[in-house]
Amino acid sequence: MKQGHREDHRRRRRKPRNIVLTAFCVGLVVILLGMGIYVAQWYLNLGRIRAEGQRYARMYGGRAQTAAPPGDTPVPTVQPTRAPTVQPSATPEPTAAPTPSPTPVPAATLDADMPVVVDETLSPDAAATTTRTPEISATPTPVAGPDDSMPVAVDEPIPTPDGDTLVIALPTAPPIQDSFRTLLSANPDTVGFLEIEGMLSLPVVHRPNDNDYYLDHNFEGAKALEGTLFLDGMNRLVPEDDCLIVYGHNMKNHTMFGQLSAYGDIGHLRQYPVVHFDTVYENRSYVAFAAFSASMKPGDAHYFDVRNFIFDQDGFDKFVLKLQSRSVFKSPVDVRYGDRLLLLVTCDYTNREGRFILALRQLRADENDGNMFALALQTEMK
Repeated sequence: MKQGHREDHRRRRRKPRNIVLTAFCVGLVVILLGMGIYVAQWYLNLGRIRAEGQRYARMYGGRAQTAAPPGDTPVPTVQPTRAPTVQPSATPEPTAAPTPSPTPVPAATLDADMPVVVDETLSPDAAATTTRTPEISATPTPVAGPDDSMPVAVDEPIPTPDGDTLVIALPTAPPIQDSFRTLLSANPDTVGFLEIEGMLSLPVVHRPNDNDYYLDHNFEGAKALEGTLFLDGMNRLVPEDDCLIVYGHNMKNHTMFGQLSAYGDIGHLRQYPVVHFDTVYENRSYVAFAAFSASMKPGDAHYFDVRNFIFDQDGFDKFVLKLQSRSVFKSPVDVRYGDRLLLLVTCDYTNREGRFILALRQLRADENDGNMFALALQTEMK
């Protein structure tokens, strides 16, 4: 009896342990299964986004080889018009003064007593078959004039504008580059193509006054977590703003702007100092001169107002000084009024409503990628 009682007691004690162990095993399986699904989805999204990026790069076709340098305006070539060549006949005939052809009149209106006008340049046989044309009277038939009560339009010259006259001319957009035709046919919102060596080659889109749509829509307009690189909705390309701002998601799979924060490392900056941003109107190269993290929350100690588009000289100098003072590195790249700026912005999690900002300026006419690589080697961390 006692032995049976002990066995029952042991079984009762083992039962809760078995339940706990079973629950633990089930939970572990669920966790592993969830991690497996997450990893599989991570790689599937990575492969999809990369494949789409490669397809968009093929649609763009790369930077135009014959693009004019920044600041140069291509001059259209006018082909001379060649006059048509007249082949002479085998038996040239004497040139005679052209004789006006008489105006034919329906036969029903001809009178037998009316004189006949005969073209003397025709042969006698041809003249015999010529249609009789009434002789036109020298006195024209009076035509009824306009009613005296109707107003008469009088052309008056437009007065020449004086110094107080405000003349407004609407800007004319430059011609679209042929390299963007395919991308534009796929998405008319296309405004550019951004290339960062070792990081990305992706189209850039734009919707006026709209910074929301492309946060969760891809280039083809489908819902997607990675969204699309897009130009700030307040930016304008015609006439172009002094500062362009391009946004992109900081994706954990390193797509889109998922690697942009690498520019906070001086080694990466020295290796890839130049960024290419071609618009539908012009191909351009930019060099990085500042990079930092900031908050977009007004009132925060690390707040930075990144959305500045048009400057006068004083405003430009102050904005550049703010960018340089916040930068994690000290760059020898000089920036002066008249330079075009490009800001690349993505999410950052070290600040409230944080953003990582990479500031670049356009290469000048006397600069090239080689100059900038040599200059980047002089960059120092602060």
